[in-house]
Amino acid sequence: MRKMNYLIGVLALGVGVLFGTLGVSLLTNSGSPTSFISKLRGQDKIQTVSGTVSDPNQTLIPDSNLAADNLTESDSHTLSNKQSLLTQQVITDYKQNIGTFFGAWKSTDMATFRLKLGKAYTGDLFEKHARRAEEYLVQGIGLDVSQIVFDQIDVESVTDNTATLRVDYRYTARDYSLTDGTPVGEEHEQIVQVRVNLIKQNSRWLITGESTIQ
Repeated sequence: MRKMNYLIGVLALGVGVLFGTLGVSLLTNSGSPTSFISKLRGQDKIQTVSGTVSDPNQTLIPDSNLAADNLTESDSHTLSNKQSLLTQQVITDYKQNIGTFFGAWKSTDMATFRLKLGKAYTGDLFEKHARRAEEYLVQGIGLDVSQIVFDQIDVESVTDNTATLRVDYRYTARDYSLTDGTPVGEEHEQIVQVRVNLIKQNSRWLITGESTIQ
């Protein structure tokens, strides 16, 4: 009887050591994509599968819910990339529009000014800038901008065809003699803080509204 108890004790100890060794192996082997510790840490993307693991020749079928989740993540990633590209295009076009606007102020006649301005502005704001420019251009006075610094551009909203930006920028300017084609007078730095509305026309973003932020 004592021998039987001793034998059972030895077997139980052997089984305990075996399972203990396997447990330690799973915890310490964090580099393995199927290790328990890697699942806890979330370091690996482990796909849940159905089927008998002991059969190496069996085709493992991904869980349907997980496949749907993966599709959603892929779609979200695609949408995120599209939104990012759209945002970059809006900002790039806006900066170019500001450069076009200042460049138009060296036009020697209103027809040229309106032609250049039409590449950056549209709608009522386009007409407002044209009327303001006419007061000066007819006197032979334009504007020479030597430097534009965009301190901050925040995209508040953007869709496929409309966008709203919050913009802070500075520029250095002097009067410009349209007759002589040279800048005159002292340089002045201007600080602009505006909220800007844009619309997309023929693959370009044009400025359609501006409001000063106090």
